Amino acid sequence: MRRHLSNFPRLLSACCILAAVLALAGCAGVQKPAPTRPATAKKAPAASRPLGPWEARISPASQQIPSFASLAPAVDRSIAYTARKPASTVAVDVPGATLTWGRLHQGLITFRRILPELDRDPAVLAKYFTWVPLPASTLVTGYYAPTIEVSRTEHGPYAWPIYRNPGRGMAKKYNREAIDFYGALRGKGLEIGWAKDPIAVFFLHVQGSGRLRFVEDGSTSYVLYAGSNGRRYVGVGRVMVNAGCFTDEEMSMQAIRRYLEEHPSQIKQYLTANPSYIYFKPSQTPPVGAMGVPVTPHASVAVDPGFVPYGTLMALDADLPGYPGPAPERFTGFVMAQDTGCMRGNHFDLYLGPGEKAAHQAGLMKGTGQAYILVPR
Repeated sequence: MRRHLSNFPRLLSACCILAAVLALAGCAGVQKPAPTRPATAKKAPAASRPLGPWEARISPASQQIPSFASLAPAVDRSIAYTARKPASTVAVDVPGATLTWGRLHQGLITFRRILPELDRDPAVLAKYFTWVPLPASTLVTGYYAPTIEVSRTEHGPYAWPIYRNPGRGMAKKYNREAIDFYGALRGKGLEIGWAKDPIAVFFLHVQGSGRLRFVEDGSTSYVLYAGSNGRRYVGVGRVMVNAGCFTDEEMSMQAIRRYLEEHPSQIKQYLTANPSYIYFKPSQTPPVGAMGVPVTPHASVAVDPGFVPYGTLMALDADLPGYPGPAPERFTGFVMAQDTGCMRGNHFDLYLGPGEKAAHQAGLMKGTGQAYILVPR
């Protein structure tokens, strides 16, 4: 999801374009983390300052979570990750903030300890941290975990398979057109389920993981990224813009779906414009980010790990698309870098979780916000 989720180069490698808006538009690929550097270069510590207007209003409600204490599992995952890093090596190096892995780790431990205090009074954070703004506006997009109705057998409209990885010899042999429209992998027992909506299956590939709901008994299963055919990713949204299906400004997951539903004869033409194909594996555990741990709705962000490393504790203030009405929702909360995708530099992809609202917001979300690194005092 992104991934793009899970062990999904955030599918993103293949289908990666976070948040369907970017993903379907085109993507340059996952950025490699910056090389490890010794902790030699020092920057002046950030000056402490009073809370600003949006920081003063930060609350669980503004982050759309039940309480700050509910962030504990996500924080624990970042603590465990940073504990495995060399304590004296520089981890974060942005204007105004240079943090070693050791200091980043201790800051997370402090944040974990004061979560109950933050529920009582968010301003207590100022006793333990300073807020260092990232130098420019942050590009903010969103991704989600789609749910698709499937059957265990092929029948009637349930004709679109979701495949396991066929193994090294077969995985890279065929492109999307051969697999989806000419049955290149049929009859090999690789189907996890059969969907009735080819567009939904395509978006599952874009997100890189999701959940299946079986029509036979209502049971569900997660499906996680299990590899790809290795073909170059082509952004279908960009292809459709260039073909005049809609404008660049109109491009979104919703616009793509609407156009294809109105022009079903063109589904094959546009979906096969992207030859990349994703394989899945069933799982009873939720999607896992590139940091190797489950991602948490409204708390995990996918980042360029060369810009901010996994585990980094931050605050983010941005608008989310409105749901169900048009008025935007203000998101103000604490987030942790726990996934990656096609981001470059100051670009955060917020994991929104499963459900209709998450799908709606992820499909439309592409704006700017303000992000801060939380630096322990």
